[in-house]
Amino acid sequence: MFKKRCYIIFFVFIICFSILATQMVNLQYKKADELSVIADSQYKYRENKEELNYKLLDCNGKDLLEYKKKYKAVIIPNIFIKNNMDTDYEEFLKLLYILKSYNSDYDLTDKKYLSSSQKLYFDIDKVTYEKLKEIKGIKGFYAFEYSQVDRNEAWNIENMITSIKSSSDNSFKNKNSLEMYLYNKLKNNKIPQIDFNIDIDGNITESKEEVLNNNNNIRLTIDKNLQENIKEMLNSKYNKYEQIGVILMENDTGKIRAMVQKDDTLPNVNIGAETLNGFFPGSIFKTIVLEGALERGDISLQDKFICKGTHENRKNKETKNHGTLSLEEAFVVSCNDIYTQLGIKIGSEKICELSERQGLFKKVIGMDREQSGDLEIKNPKAEDGSLGITSIGQNIRITPLEAISIVNTVVNNGKYIRPNIIDSYVDSNNVEMEKVRKEERQVLSIDTANKLKQTMKKVVDQGTGIAAAVPGVQIGGKTGSTERIEIIKNKDNKDEKKQYSDGWFIGYFKWDNRYYSMVVFVKNIDKNLESGGTTAAPVFKDVVEKVIKK
Repeated sequence: MFKKRCYIIFFVFIICFSILATQMVNLQYKKADELSVIADSQYKYRENKEELNYKLLDCNGKDLLEYKKKYKAVIIPNIFIKNNMDTDYEEFLKLLYILKSYNSDYDLTDKKYLSSSQKLYFDIDKVTYEKLKEIKGIKGFYAFEYSQVDRNEAWNIENMITSIKSSSDNSFKNKNSLEMYLYNKLKNNKIPQIDFNIDIDGNITESKEEVLNNNNNIRLTIDKNLQENIKEMLNSKYNKYEQIGVILMENDTGKIRAMVQKDDTLPNVNIGAETLNGFFPGSIFKTIVLEGALERGDISLQDKFICKGTHENRKNKETKNHGTLSLEEAFVVSCNDIYTQLGIKIGSEKICELSERQGLFKKVIGMDREQSGDLEIKNPKAEDGSLGITSIGQNIRITPLEAISIVNTVVNNGKYIRPNIIDSYVDSNNVEMEKVRKEERQVLSIDTANKLKQTMKKVVDQGTGIAAAVPGVQIGGKTGSTERIEIIKNKDNKDEKKQYSDGWFIGYFKWDNRYYSMVVFVKNIDKNLESGGTTAAPVFKDVVEKVIKK
């Protein structure tokens, strides 16, 4: 009997010991972080110093974001009321006076403040902050500054990438978007913080900023100085236009060095934000059609076609008739009639295949509001005229970000390189931790690409793109002008159809032994007096000159 009791006591002891050991492990390991935070909170107040838990850097390691300094005064009511009986009365009154002088609602004698059980945060300005910093010996009070990303220009590339919520309804962005991918990749980073250490009486003894050396940061391919110079030029020289988008990319790497639009308070045109699949590409799409013709092997640049003026622009009630032209000549003068014939000859299957292979019908960098191009008529046919119209870029929509690959593939000897805006992930010293790999594939034969490249050069030397020429620089490209009809609200708040026109220029240039590709999109040009050659091509020239000066 005695032996049995000993066994029972022994087993009870083992069970109690096991429970205790389990609790110890749970406290020491599983809940260690949580409990340490609770313990620390008794001896310090911790505040975030910045909005983001990472830095967004340009290709040279410069911070791409603009920040607004925010200033906060903080009161801990229970300490502020109970522990200031022996505080210097003048300092106490000074605090009350400074806060109330800044904002009459900041009256700390008001019961609504002193009865609160939570920390109270008061927004103040820099002058008030500097005054409050001089106050000493007040328990349960401190002030700090906070860096908030300036979101006034919500549609610039930097703000879009660093925001995980939609600007329209504050909902989270699509889980498969680039923004959410970056957020999840860096979510374990720590946010820069400042600690206010306190003693048992509530006195703040010191403040100390946490040094974060283990955070990963994002380095983009963007060149901040170049981007700022381009934007300044767009706003000073081309102020008459509502919106202009410019994308500049290194030809052989796919690295986007600038992705700018004139007005970043409006939806980003470079990704086609707030549109349905982007914009009509117009005559820049003839590049794809000519690629299809040359890839067949039985059509040459010197083959002759007759322009009857059927699809040419009619201005002043006159029909523009180019007569007999070779395919090269028709490309240089941008003859619509001949390229509708060529598109019908090639067929929609080949045109769609080349478009898809060059990334025209899917998102390029995967941003939340980025659109993907599409055919308005899914299977364009020669019989109903839809294939001919598609061949001159009128039944198809793409974004400028998609369009840059058309010219880039040509200059890359027929190789498509997917445009990229994320260069790498780096540490706090801008040392590379993880490199982003480029995506590439052969789309055209080298022979076809070389012929297109020379033909695009002739567009600038003697054709519709002559306004893009820069002396001493090898440049080629293609102009495009489009017409579209949008439904808008008139002054009586009724739906009304309105005609618009946009100007395009896609091109390449060589400088310092490197080729660059660029797309310029000018929204809402004068459909009767302007074209891509008179609007987008001059912008291209000015950007090239900016690169040369840099």
